[in-house]
Amino acid sequence: MMKINKAGIIGTGAVGGMICSFLHKEYRDDFFVVGNEKRSRRVSNGLSVNEEIIYPVVINTEKEKYALDLVIICVKNYDLNDALKDLKAVTDEHTIILPLLNGVTATDVIQNAFPNNRVFYGIVMRTDAARVNYDVTFKACGEIQLGYDKNIECADEVAAVRDYLFGAGLNAVVYPDMLRMLWRKWMINIGANQVSVLTGAKFKYFGMFEEIVVLLRASMKEIVDIAKVKGIHLTEQDLEDVVQILINYPPEKKTSMLQDIEARRRTEIDFFAGTVMKYGEMCNVPTPINTMLYYGIKAREKVYLKEKEEELQSATVR
Repeated sequence: MMKINKAGIIGTGAVGGMICSFLHKEYRDDFFVVGNEKRSRRVSNGLSVNEEIIYPVVINTEKEKYALDLVIICVKNYDLNDALKDLKAVTDEHTIILPLLNGVTATDVIQNAFPNNRVFYGIVMRTDAARVNYDVTFKACGEIQLGYDKNIECADEVAAVRDYLFGAGLNAVVYPDMLRMLWRKWMINIGANQVSVLTGAKFKYFGMFEEIVVLLRASMKEIVDIAKVKGIHLTEQDLEDVVQILINYPPEKKTSMLQDIEARRRTEIDFFAGTVMKYGEMCNVPTPINTMLYYGIKAREKVYLKEKEEELQSATVR
């Protein structure tokens, strides 16, 4: 049976930092953080995870090349192209690639860039991992879902990655229809993240105010309509199930996009509502709710990023 011996991770934000802490503790010198000069230097100074500083082995992709059995990618979608440059330094034709990004486009982007490699679908569900500055905290690591689009029979390489993660204490699960699971998670992102930014709401308010539930349903219904055209098994019952999940989520938790907005970081709006708009046009499905969410959130993001730029320029002049 196939076995993962050496693996690495690209991206050590909230989710990546959490996963890194488990894999570093279990596999030590056979597990690596992969990054360019800037990122590798920062990681070499230690990662703070749940108030513990860890020192994983680092591969500086500007100086080293080392083929790994498995590479996990945990960057934001807008950083994926840069991550692909790092990926080249640690990949040969045998390397398995597991992206754990939000949205539904990452696997196709990576597969096109690495056509000879096995690229899985992957998502992380029900984690409360968060990052403030460079400090990662979590209480629940959630569930890592992975595999090919269909996994009626679990391929050896899929089982090997699942067992590798499970061996480090991570809850890794292979679902028969991973494409459906990917789109279901995307539907959650579309509803929860974007509506939370519009309303400023923690999860405790999702079930408190009917107006929020109306927005959730309306934005996610457009995903269900597109999925039907694309032949992806996502149903109206899935939508209602997700609504119940969201209104019963840990009440004080905030969505990752709301955290990004509050920290004045770049968001993944282009890969949420922006992608909905593109797919809607391709599938001839109207997407008025996500179109409104896209332009509203994109405008807000541009304003505060411009303000940050002006503040930096002002500080430099002084």
